[in-house]
Amino acid sequence: MVALEPAFFGGLGVVAVWLHVRFPHRRPRSLAGAVAHVGVSFGLFSLVPYGVDLVKGGLPAALALLSVVLGMLIPTFVYLLLSWVWLIVRIHELGRPPSGGHRVPASASTS
Repeated sequence: MVALEPAFFGGLGVVAVWLHVRFPHRRPRSLAGAVAHVGVSFGLFSLVPYGVDLVKGGLPAALALLSVVLGMLIPTFVYLLLSWVWLIVRIHELGRPPSGGHRVPASASTS
């Protein structure tokens, strides 16, 4: 049981990195967008206890636990970790020169 929590968080971290690699079109385009995702993820994660209170009163204990873990805790925690991955990547890319566009041959440049 001692290794359950680190394995849980490590597994969700791997899922977050996989989502980052698998869906590059979902990444924020700017640093401000990445910061906004971090803020939204913290906001959603802070609402989980209120969801637990709502579910706890209306469902049997086993079903309430299952719905909280699978329906609220795992998705919000993955989004929290994914937003941090996006932010770290955006910060890391600040020092790189811009890439993309069309390459211009040296003979086509005008001086």
